[in-house]
Amino acid sequence: MNARLRAFLSNLPSVPVPESKLDLKTKFGWTFAVLLLFIVMSFVPLFGVSKSYSLNFEILQVLIASHFGSLLSLGIGPIVSASIIIQMLQGTDVIHIDTSTKEGRVLFQGIQKIAAISFILIENGVYVFSGALTPSIPGISLPLIMFLQLIIAGVILMFMDEVVSKWGIGSGISLFILAGIALQLVNTMLNPLISPMGAVPAIISSFISSAPIDALFPIVAIISTIALFAVSIWLQGVKVELPLSFGRLRGYSIRWPVALFYTSIIPIVLVVSLVAGVQFFALTLYNAGNPILGTFTHANTLFGSQQIATGGLAALLSPPNLQQLYVSATTTGITAMEVESMAVYTLLLVVGAAAFSYVWMYLGGQDPKSVAKQLMESGLSMPGFRRDERVLTDIFKRYIIPLAILGGAITGLVAALATLLDTLTAGVGILLVVMIIYQFYSSLTQENPSEFNPIKEKLTGENVE
Repeated sequence: MNARLRAFLSNLPSVPVPESKLDLKTKFGWTFAVLLLFIVMSFVPLFGVSKSYSLNFEILQVLIASHFGSLLSLGIGPIVSASIIIQMLQGTDVIHIDTSTKEGRVLFQGIQKIAAISFILIENGVYVFSGALTPSIPGISLPLIMFLQLIIAGVILMFMDEVVSKWGIGSGISLFILAGIALQLVNTMLNPLISPMGAVPAIISSFISSAPIDALFPIVAIISTIALFAVSIWLQGVKVELPLSFGRLRGYSIRWPVALFYTSIIPIVLVVSLVAGVQFFALTLYNAGNPILGTFTHANTLFGSQQIATGGLAALLSPPNLQQLYVSATTTGITAMEVESMAVYTLLLVVGAAAFSYVWMYLGGQDPKSVAKQLMESGLSMPGFRRDERVLTDIFKRYIIPLAILGGAITGLVAALATLLDTLTAGVGILLVVMIIYQFYSSLTQENPSEFNPIKEKLTGENVE
């Protein structure tokens, strides 16, 4: 890499690393401060945006922690997109930087930062100048002002992510996603001002108006949300533990866990993002007078006024939920398009997530060969087998590959079920909440065990050694 480029990347503005280890109270303080700023920014309206814009693709708002029409209309989308692209380039050796060294980590972070700023410019430009965020007054001045606001907000969010990663708990990206989903859950459960209103106000209203049948679907939404949360929590704990021993320390062994969600939730996020991207492109073409990928109509939903797909590929990727099926069954009858869309959407999520999980395992350096190499370099081997990287790789292939594929398929099925049951947040959101909370828990137990364990004992009543 050119020396000037290295110097430029190494000297980009960044949040300094703490000089000493931070206590839990300080970490909580920084995390809460950033979280509060994120919530405030998500409710600050974008100056110049039209109040009549439609809220489309709520699934994208879950994935990128955005609040459409606010300073965080794009949320963490550009940052996540840049991170995934750079990791893929690193995993395929298109770029090769040794992140085990301090200089390598600084360079890698610099490349990620430049990529994130590039995506902030590109994605904000697409949203503003494509008409997704329409200005309140025709012309070029307001779109330019909106574009500038979104750039500034995106850069601030990028540094907020750094603050949490270095001074707070866990990852800033995870924190923002968790906060966005939590706000959505509160909104869809308790907010009486949206149309249709939140689940709890809808239930109360139906009994007050002597129409208890209207409470059926809000109750189903609440129960299915709780049930899928419980299933996701149980699945998060499913794992296979493989025994490993240290060759240099005879008699000392550990158990290395291979989780069912081996590649985490990234594969299903990629699949759902791809589906939402196709729908967004179809809507853009339709609004431009070219309905080649589908037709749309305006409708009020739990998330506000939206343009709903009614035909073409866009409709095939927009399956009906339980309430819509009930309405169809009691009026015109369930259509072939509804059945086809449910089958295609479910199959796409299950197969797509399984395939992405398999590919991501190799791109992320989590494949059996890479894992075997890392463990061998750490002095670990499988008891009862010859200490050979090829032997360890063959053993890991029996567990890692099947679990990666199965785990991806299950995340796809959970996401599809959540869509059908019309849960209070998307199925991906439910999986994200469970995994992020587990990540925060793991971070606390690993980084500040002496301070966190007494808190854990008080909450659970269990003795923590």
